[in-house]
Amino acid sequence: MIHAPLTTTSVLDESTDVISMVAAPWAAVVIATSIPYRFLQALFVDRLIEVGGEASHYGRLLGTTANFAIAAFVLSLWGRAVFARACRLAAARGSAPGREAWRVPAVAFTSYLFTGTLAELIFYATIFTGVGTLVAAIVGGLAIGTMELNERASISATIRLIARYGRELRVLSALTIVFACAMFISLINVAATFGLGMWLSDVFLGADLSRWKILFSGNNRRFVLATIAGAWIALEPFWIAANVMLVRKAGAAETGEDLKVWFEELRQS
Repeated sequence: MIHAPLTTTSVLDESTDVISMVAAPWAAVVIATSIPYRFLQALFVDRLIEVGGEASHYGRLLGTTANFAIAAFVLSLWGRAVFARACRLAAARGSAPGREAWRVPAVAFTSYLFTGTLAELIFYATIFTGVGTLVAAIVGGLAIGTMELNERASISATIRLIARYGRELRVLSALTIVFACAMFISLINVAATFGLGMWLSDVFLGADLSRWKILFSGNNRRFVLATIAGAWIALEPFWIAANVMLVRKAGAAETGEDLKVWFEELRQS
C-alpha cells in the first residue's frame, strides 16, 4: 500500500486506509492499554498541582501514583507496539492481520521501551516550551514508526534509525501540526459529549444536575485533565498509523520499493 510519493496528504490518506482495516479489534487494544496510563498521568499531574510547593511532604503519595503510572506506561507501550505491528502488516498485505499481530519481536519492543521512554522524558522536560514539545512528539512518533526496523539490541543503532527518518522533517512537522489541530477538535468533542449527556439527562429524566454541572465544567481542574486524556486516547490509533505509514513510505522511497509497487500495479492493470 504505497500509492503516492511521500507527502503529508498521502501519509494521512494511506493511514486512514490502514485504520479502516485494523480498527476491529486492534484499535480497541491500543485504546484499552492507553486508558490506565493516560488517566493515571492526569491523576499524578492533578495531585502535583494540588500539593504545590508542599510536594516534598507528600513523597509517599506522589511516589505511589508515579509507580502505578510507570507500570501503566509500559502496558501502553506494549499496546502501541501491537497496534503498530497490525498497521504494518495490513499495509504490506492489503488486508487485516490475524493473531500474528500479537507477536511483537522482543528486540523491537525492547528498543521501543527505550525510545518511547526517551520521548516521554523529552516531553516532561520541555512541557512548557513549544519547540521542545514538538521535538518530543516527533521523536515519539518515529519511535513507534521505526519499532520493527530494530533487528538487534543496540541503543546507538536505535537512535541512528530515528535520526535517519528524522530527515523528513517537513512532513514530520506538518503531521505534528495536523494532529495538534486534531487534538484541539477532539478536546472540544469530548467536552461536548459530556455536555450532551447532561442535557439529555435533564430533558428526558428530569434529574437534578446542578452538582454535575459544576463537576463537568472548565472550572474543575480534574475534569479538564480527564478531558485532555480522553481526547488523546481517541487520537492515538490515528497517530500511530500515520507514523507507521510515514516510515514505510520513506523507506520505500529509499529502497525503490515504491517503483516496484508502481510497476506491479501497471502490469496488473
